[in-house]
Amino acid sequence: MLNQVDDSWTNYVDRIMCRNKAKLFRKKIISINGESVIDRRLKQKIKRYSEEAFGSSSYWPWLAFYTELRGEFKEGWIPKDYYRFDLLPEINPEKFVKFSEAKIIDHKLFNGLIVDPLIFRSNGQYYSKDGNLKTKVEVQDFLSELNHEIIIKPEDGRGGENILFKHSNDLCLDELPRGGNLLFQKVVTQHPELSKLYPHSVNTFRVLSYLNQEGEVEVKFIIIRFGMGGSRIDNTSVDGGWIFIQPDGRPEPMGYDGYGFPVSTRHPDTNTIYADLELPFVPKIIAFCQKAHLNFPYTRIIGWDVFIDENEEPKLIEWNANNPMFNSVEAHFGPFFRELVNP
Repeated sequence: MLNQVDDSWTNYVDRIMCRNKAKLFRKKIISINGESVIDRRLKQKIKRYSEEAFGSSSYWPWLAFYTELRGEFKEGWIPKDYYRFDLLPEINPEKFVKFSEAKIIDHKLFNGLIVDPLIFRSNGQYYSKDGNLKTKVEVQDFLSELNHEIIIKPEDGRGGENILFKHSNDLCLDELPRGGNLLFQKVVTQHPELSKLYPHSVNTFRVLSYLNQEGEVEVKFIIIRFGMGGSRIDNTSVDGGWIFIQPDGRPEPMGYDGYGFPVSTRHPDTNTIYADLELPFVPKIIAFCQKAHLNFPYTRIIGWDVFIDENEEPKLIEWNANNPMFNSVEAHFGPFFRELVNP
């Protein structure tokens, strides 16, 4: 009983904090634009839509922020707090979501589709990709002979946090964090067109897929995320940016930051114009993610991080069923889930 009370209170607090973020972001975009696009009549319309579509007018703050970003209100939008705290828990059961937070088993779930591990550390022990136990000496010798840059990721890491890049010859296992499970992978080489965009990070495609009621996988949107300022990470939570990609591979001209604020039409470091990128492999990415989702049909919304190699072949870096990026893309290019909104 006490646990249920604690969970309810935590959920309530999380919702309030989430809505307060929307209010702060809205103030920021109003400050940038110099004025608000929402008058009293439009605010009432947004609250009425929230009540009719989601059962409460309290969902209005994120919809108001979306409106400021886009410059207009769109019926069919899903606010971030509803997406995070109502929709996802209903169609992505928690017991299956946890699989996406265990990177060391991804190669078992998506064999042949994902960048394979070199080795992984689980419960303080080291293992080969095939699950064979290895001593630290064996692992150290293997890495020394590999002679390649590698990336070490915490199993449950998010947003590029605590990722380590190291040449295998220079890595000392005793210097790694003692706690937690770790995944060791080769640093991959991306397609030249993506290096032209920004060469210091692997610039991944974030693809949001949805398993519909008919058992078909729909790709709701595709964006490219890219690093900036010398960062090795493309994640928007560490000051990366993103651009929206149409299903035929055509990039939209504007780039955005992690909050969804428009930034520029060209990369600040490479000066690459986003609209000039040539991405003929995007249809292949769509088919790839549809196939990957059918490998794991237990959660119906999944965010896939896909890179493209020199031969235009997609490979999965990781996936997220917990709270995949949604709100800023929904604001600018949605609504994506109109069919899930109550009439």
